[in-house]
Amino acid sequence: MKSLWGQGTKYLRVKRRSIDISPKAARLLLAIILVLIVVVFIAGDVGLWNLWTAQKRLKDLEGEITELEMENSLLKAEIEQLKINPFAIEKVAREKYGYLRPGDKIYRIITLPTDKESGRIVPSSLDRDH
Repeated sequence: MKSLWGQGTKYLRVKRRSIDISPKAARLLLAIILVLIVVVFIAGDVGLWNLWTAQKRLKDLEGEITELEMENSLLKAEIEQLKINPFAIEKVAREKYGYLRPGDKIYRIITLPTDKESGRIVPSSLDRDH
């Protein structure tokens, strides 16, 4: 079998083509490539911007988890009090559901709306002269 690369003194030669590019065009091409790399590095799918927003979202979610855990522990304590303490049940029934004992009196405190600009109390329709 004969070698493709040479027989005796003859060798396969590959002619190289040279491409002449001006230094200005080479710099421009290099600058464009660098800008594309930077844009992909910063704004790509796994770029710095997405990393920063994901870290911020993670901190927000961790804070929300902490708040919900605190609220959960308070609700568990309230459940335990409602299981044990009959006064806690009465308090919830009175405050949340408006239950009354016989003979209880209700006092309603009504606050009058104020004018936002001047801070004066706006008279209601009951206060006006007829």
